[in-house]
Amino acid sequence: MSPGLALRRLSEHAYAAEQPRRGTGWSNSGLVAAGGGLVVDSLYDVPLTRQLAGLYAEVHPDAPDRLVNTHHNGDHCWGNQVFEGAEIIAHRGCADRFADFAPERAEAIRTMADPPEALRSIHDEWADFDFSEVVLTPPTQVVDGDVTLDLDGLAVELLHVGPAHTEGDLVVHLVDEHVVFMGDVLFHNCTPIGWEGSTDRWIEAIRRVEGLAPDHVVPGHGPVCGIEGLQAARRYLEDVRDASRAGWEQGLSVLDCCATIDLGEYARWDEPWRLAANVHRVYRECAGAAWDAPFDSGEVMRDVAELKRRLSD
Repeated sequence: MSPGLALRRLSEHAYAAEQPRRGTGWSNSGLVAAGGGLVVDSLYDVPLTRQLAGLYAEVHPDAPDRLVNTHHNGDHCWGNQVFEGAEIIAHRGCADRFADFAPERAEAIRTMADPPEALRSIHDEWADFDFSEVVLTPPTQVVDGDVTLDLDGLAVELLHVGPAHTEGDLVVHLVDEHVVFMGDVLFHNCTPIGWEGSTDRWIEAIRRVEGLAPDHVVPGHGPVCGIEGLQAARRYLEDVRDASRAGWEQGLSVLDCCATIDLGEYARWDEPWRLAANVHRVYRECAGAAWDAPFDSGEVMRDVAELKRRLSD
C-alpha cells in the first residue's frame, strides 16, 4: 500500500495521482473526468491500483470507460485488471511487449528468502509490493500513431513519441486544458532510465512536448511540474549524451566515463547511479546498435550497482 498516494486536481477535468516515493515501481497515474472517464496508467500491483481506483471514485464515481497504458513496464500496467470493463488503449510497441516479463517471476524474486547477489537490489526494491494477484490484462485497442479522442467535446491527444524510454511511449495531452501525462518519457527530480529506445529520440520527444507549452506536466515518476521539469530532463539527457560520446571516443569504460561526468544539480536527483545505464545506452548507439538491439541488461545493472556503491562511499 501507499499511504501517501495523493489526488491532485490540475484543471477542470484533469487529476494526477502522485506517489510520495520515487524509486523503482512507485509511479504516477492520471484521470480525465470527462466522456465516461479516462485513466492514464494503472499501478504496479493490485492493492495499489485498488487504492488508486478508490481515489478516482471520489471525483468520478462511475467506473472509467477507458484506460491508456503509456508503455508496457509493469509499474504502469500490472494493475489493469482493477478497471474491469474499460477499453485499454496502448501503442503497438506496448502491446507487442506486454508479456515480456511475467508478474509471477517478479513475485518469485520478491519473496526469495535469500536472493543471490545479482537479484538482491531488485528484491529489496520490490519488498513493499505484492504481485501475487496480478493477472496480465493487455490492451484491447492498439494504435500505431497519434490519435485524438473526443471525450464529450474535450479533445485528448494520444501522441506516440517512442522509441524513447520504450518503443511504445504514449503521451496524453489535454489540448484545451494544457495538461500532459508523460508516462516514463519524463522522470522529474529522479534520474531517468531507458530500455529499448534511443537517446536522441528521447530528447526529441521531450522537445515535442515542450512545444505544446503545457501548464501542468505529470511525470511517470516524481512530482507534478511545469515546463521547467521537461527542460531539466532534456538537459540531463543532452549532457549525458555529449559526455558519453566523448568517453566513447577516448576508449573509456562505462564506469570510467561516469567518473568524468560532473553531475552538478543532477546529483540531488533520486538514484543518480542510473547514470551508468544511460551511458551504456549511448555507448551502444556509438557502436552502431539499433534502438531495439538486444543487450546484456545484467551487465548494465551490475555497473549501476557499482556506481551506486562508489557514489555512496
